[in-house]
Amino acid sequence: MKNRRTYLLRWVLVVFFLMFGYSVSYAQKKVALDWEKPADSKAFNRELDFFSNHNVSYLFVSHPLTADEIASLDSTGISFFVKLDHKFVTANQFDNNSDTYLESINDAKSYYDSSAFFNGIIAFTHSNISQAYLSSQAYSSSEDFFEITGNKVYSVNVHSSSVFSFFEPQSTYPESISSLKNILKESDLPLILNSSWFISALENNTELKNAFEGTSGVDPNTIAVPLLPEQSPKIHWSIVVLMLLWISLAINVATNPTYLETIPRYFTAHRFFVDDIMSYRERSSASAVFLLFQHAVFGGLVTYILSKIFISDTGLEALYHHLPYIAIMGKNYFSLFVLSTLVILVVEMIALFWLYFPNKEMSHFNQALNLFTWIFHLDFILITLLVTVYFSGQSTSFLASILAITYVLIWFSSFNITAFDASKRLGMHRNTYLFKTVGLHTLISGVLVILLLIFNGWWDVLRLAVSV
Repeated sequence: MKNRRTYLLRWVLVVFFLMFGYSVSYAQKKVALDWEKPADSKAFNRELDFFSNHNVSYLFVSHPLTADEIASLDSTGISFFVKLDHKFVTANQFDNNSDTYLESINDAKSYYDSSAFFNGIIAFTHSNISQAYLSSQAYSSSEDFFEITGNKVYSVNVHSSSVFSFFEPQSTYPESISSLKNILKESDLPLILNSSWFISALENNTELKNAFEGTSGVDPNTIAVPLLPEQSPKIHWSIVVLMLLWISLAINVATNPTYLETIPRYFTAHRFFVDDIMSYRERSSASAVFLLFQHAVFGGLVTYILSKIFISDTGLEALYHHLPYIAIMGKNYFSLFVLSTLVILVVEMIALFWLYFPNKEMSHFNQALNLFTWIFHLDFILITLLVTVYFSGQSTSFLASILAITYVLIWFSSFNITAFDASKRLGMHRNTYLFKTVGLHTLISGVLVILLLIFNGWWDVLRLAVSV
């Protein structure tokens, strides 16, 4: 009797796992395309036919569509969403033009409502206006409005509910196919692919084309993954820059016999270091010039790494959308590195002239240069830690922020420390010099902060860049 029960239990388990395995193997997934529709009607219909025969369930197309294009979409039976040209809208822009936005959204919805396969309006793309949505009855009461935020499509009236997910192709074709297969298997949301990539991938891979043929959905298990290429180790350019900065320090040490001795003296015997500089016993300016440029490049690395941590590729696109003039090296992260390096260098030169000219006890410019830059040796430790933390990839944002703030504090304090050091031989003119330097420096810094808070359009753009 016991053997019979064991036998029956085994058969039940076998049947269960066969059924479960069958359902997983043949689970059909829906695919959507973000379609840059051709202007030519023949090309439009040709691509539409291709999509309808290769398991495309949804299309995302830009407004406006002609009546003929809407008719073609209805005839193929593919559900479609219409994207309005409301991209990278900030909270202030929405608040100031909410009536205009609402009117254009409602007009567009009315235009497409007659189509049987119209699914809704993508009202905004990568915009920082979610709170404005929730407070607007006109938006929150509708079930036909959606927004694209990050790599998801959300329903406006239920913002926490994502309805689609975007697929980002990888750097190589085999990696892209492998990623596509894994995401299709794991994701419960329909996946949105770029239409150009989709057409190219299917036309160049017969097996992939066969896997997508049909109209009932795609089985991810039928997608054949090409052999993945071997990953050769790559050194990131920021690491190369950091290595070059350390090499420049080593060159400075090798070419200046007294340089290495003066570094600890600045921190442990500061009064004697200042006395040597003001008495012009330390005359070399080469080391200070090195430090001036090194500090600026370190600042560029700080900006670059913080932007990589807090600003996505989409956020970077939003940033350059509103501030195109800062893209001095193209619309990429490297532009932020170069721009911040140049800005820091210019500010350093202004600070040096500001410290030097009011001081009658300084007869040589390199006196101000040496006093101002020696604290920048701390940058080597700080930024090396910052780069290490960033490439470790584990909970980097908090520690990276602390290191970046420390860099800014060192930079700000270098001016005031130099002013106090340079004022010690001025006698009765010391207070006047300190007012012209430390006093005005603090006053102007405070005024700049206040102006930035009053004219806060930049903050609105930055919040948008970080949020999307």
